[in-house]
Amino acid sequence: MPKVKPLTWFLFLLVTLLMRVGLPAYAQAPCTDTPNSGACFRVFDADTRQVVTGLCAGQRIRLRDCSGRPLDPKKTYYRLSTATVCSFAEGDTVTTLTVPATPGSIVITQNTPNLLVPGTGVIYSRTLQVYATPVPVFSVAACAPGFVQVSITDRTYDRFTVQLGNSNPQPTTAGTTTYAVSAGTTAVTVQGSYTAATLCSATSTLKFTPRATPQAPELQQLTVQGNAIEFQWGKLLSDYQYVLEVADAASPGGYRQVASVAPTSNRFTLPAASLPGCYRLRLTDACQSTGTRYVSATGCTVQLSATSADGRNELRWTTGTTATGFELTRNGTLLARTGAGTSGSYIDDKVVCGVEYTYRVAAINNTTTSNSNAQILKTASTQIPSAPTILTSFDLRNRVELTANVPASPGSSVAYTRQQAGTSTFIGAASGPLLRDSLALLLVDSPPCYTAQYLDPCGNKSVASEPACPLILEATPAKDNTDAVQLRWSAPNGITGVHQLQLLGPAGQVLRSQPVSGQTFTDLTPPADRQVLRYRLEATAPSGARIYSNIATVARPLRVTLPTAFTPNGDGLNDVLEVKGRFLTTYRLVIRDRNGQEVFQSTSPTQRWDGRINGATPVPGVYVYRFEAADELGQPFVQTGSVTILR
Repeated sequence: MPKVKPLTWFLFLLVTLLMRVGLPAYAQAPCTDTPNSGACFRVFDADTRQVVTGLCAGQRIRLRDCSGRPLDPKKTYYRLSTATVCSFAEGDTVTTLTVPATPGSIVITQNTPNLLVPGTGVIYSRTLQVYATPVPVFSVAACAPGFVQVSITDRTYDRFTVQLGNSNPQPTTAGTTTYAVSAGTTAVTVQGSYTAATLCSATSTLKFTPRATPQAPELQQLTVQGNAIEFQWGKLLSDYQYVLEVADAASPGGYRQVASVAPTSNRFTLPAASLPGCYRLRLTDACQSTGTRYVSATGCTVQLSATSADGRNELRWTTGTTATGFELTRNGTLLARTGAGTSGSYIDDKVVCGVEYTYRVAAINNTTTSNSNAQILKTASTQIPSAPTILTSFDLRNRVELTANVPASPGSSVAYTRQQAGTSTFIGAASGPLLRDSLALLLVDSPPCYTAQYLDPCGNKSVASEPACPLILEATPAKDNTDAVQLRWSAPNGITGVHQLQLLGPAGQVLRSQPVSGQTFTDLTPPADRQVLRYRLEATAPSGARIYSNIATVARPLRVTLPTAFTPNGDGLNDVLEVKGRFLTTYRLVIRDRNGQEVFQSTSPTQRWDGRINGATPVPGVYVYRFEAADELGQPFVQTGSVTILR
């Protein structure tokens, strides 16, 4: 055996000793854990001193060796990185570290150097997960008093607790949960944590406002509009949600939800509604904690049908619940009321053939009114209408006015015929009750008479009416050359009693009225200032209506007087030439000398000629004049002559 040097032998013994205490004496490949080395370390939370296997982002941790070997802490190095780190040189031996803020995997490496062989030693690493700790994501919905709904939508944590006000936290899971809360509770706190890292957690608190005390909604009215229903209810509570339900025996509880209703309006229209149907409005909340305690009264739709025959409209209706009464309207006006029940009928015989009527029926039930769909019905009939009665009168233009007493309905007409002097003449048909005839001869001894036939919108024609003749008035000047006027009129046709003889002005205004009887009258005192006298009779028909005769006119002639001579000498006698006469309203007087030169002109009786020409002294001689005027009827009047100026 070769001889061993003392130093070599010492080193051999030292390495053997170190191997016995657990430190290998061989170099290890870089950044690779040393297998079967017996190395070990634990991770503690720096604050609670609990052993942790999962790390929290930003957490303070402490590292402690657990191999059981007498290692020098000052010669043991720890590294935090994304992979195993080899570091046997002098370095950081701090064992209290801060976890990075970025979540994910992290590698903690323990490097124990070989003191005999520099650059070698034991490498031991552990991979741990770093967990984020954001505040948990959740929402809170206040429900009816005593309940709150917590919806945890967080996707970070896998464990949660919920604390209601100051109560003890209780475990929960992600999702939506309804909790009963004590009075005065206005906050919810949720904590999120991890099963694998129990110290990694965060909390968040949300406040809520307790809801008002719920009340049953009030369904006031429902109206069918075609296939839709329009609902109206009392004011809703903004703190709650509402659902509209229809009765359905196949659904749980006997009702099926058909719509959600916002509490912002007291009107709602349900398209494509279930007809017939019974509806109610139910108050609810996010927790569904109110159940069916807060529901409105049930309102059932009303079905109305309508048929027409022989001038009668027959109406029938039904509803799904017993109503306290029904109201039937026609064209928006109340037609009839009936008593309690689930159905009813009505016959409307106060209708006109061919006229469209709109019917509705309303079921009244306590505070709820249910209106049926509108039924528009045109009355049908084959019945012959009654003969009309007609009223004859005159307008201010002396046209006969014929008014038939017939129903006012679109599509109907009245045909009028005139009989006079043995001749019958069709004068026209009117779509309304009034027709005017301006071609009739106004003869007192042979007045025109009229008949009418009514054609209803269904094409049924009445028989001819009884003849009706207007009053014909005639006025003539008295034959004794006085101002008196003689009046006579035709025999009254169904009109009895005293008439009123009216004197009218040019615009038809009544100037004077006096009672007359019989068929003649003489006006002995007509107005002296009226050239044209206009007379009219006013009578009262059996129906009470006022009717009038034609306007009979007497035009009295104009009268003009001019002297043949005058003496403008200033003695106060016959000094001026003036025009005198009757009914002189507008005229023109022109005087010329013997040479034809105009020396004077006048358009008013107040303008008189004193014989002067251009202010000069009157010159005796003969002068000619021309007088022009128009009477009240526009007829021209001309008078010429001469006048002599004497000294």
